[in-house]
Amino acid sequence: MKQTKTNSINSVKRKKFNPIPYLFIAPTIISICVFSFYPFIRNIWLSLNISDNVGGAAKFVGTYNYEKILNSGELLESFRDTINYATCICIGALILALFLSFLCAKGGKGSSVYQTMYALPIAISSVPISIVVEFVFSRYGMVNEILGTDKIWMEGMTRFVIVVLIVCWCNMGSSFIYLLVGFRNVPEELIESAELDGANGVTKFFKLYLPLASPQIFYVVFLNITSAFKSFTMIKLLAGTNADYLKTFSSRIYQYGFAGVARFEMACVFSILLCIVIFLVTRIQFAVEDKVVFYQ
Repeated sequence: MKQTKTNSINSVKRKKFNPIPYLFIAPTIISICVFSFYPFIRNIWLSLNISDNVGGAAKFVGTYNYEKILNSGELLESFRDTINYATCICIGALILALFLSFLCAKGGKGSSVYQTMYALPIAISSVPISIVVEFVFSRYGMVNEILGTDKIWMEGMTRFVIVVLIVCWCNMGSSFIYLLVGFRNVPEELIESAELDGANGVTKFFKLYLPLASPQIFYVVFLNITSAFKSFTMIKLLAGTNADYLKTFSSRIYQYGFAGVARFEMACVFSILLCIVIFLVTRIQFAVEDKVVFYQ
């Protein structure tokens, strides 16, 4: 017996190094290093410098850029607008996806058609959606034709409400799929027991479906918050980056880096601050996970 163990140990020691598995994962590792780690490290370095016109570090200034943003009040304004925007998107998309997924939870004849319709926004690009929305809500668009008005909808807070509603609809597709899976994982015997006890649809939704689908709901909330924090396409195409009511972090990054200002170091500062905010929000979410999520 001892001789067998000794032979096995010696065979393990004599086993040659096999580089083939590392060769297969090498392209992925190189891509992550080149397109994720290196830009992030360079972003931190550039935020501590004054940049030139092509985005290179011209002069090291330490934390001066961060102090300048803190003293100017731009950070608080961007944080407020980003939180408001992300909260509206998260709540709106979650409520809409919860309602539609609960309607499709039982399945039935023709349910696949409705499920495809509800999940369809996930397959549509943001650019054509923005073009259609601009046309529908324009002064000579479909809404004014139906209402018989001559109102300019895409301005001020009305534009903000329209942007939020459209983004909620776009995010609803993926949220609907995850929540539908969670609702359909509810055991059938529990549903039948609740119906025998006289539970109506509202009671089953709040007392049965929501607790048992809490892992999916938690993930959907996490997904919507992070995507709303990083949202830019809809803001750029529908609201514009100069809108006073929607100065999000992504808008600030675009303004400083690509809107003719050429202050790349300030864009890097806002991107670092956005990363910190997302990290803090996700840490808060995972801190309360044990209290609100119930795993079967």
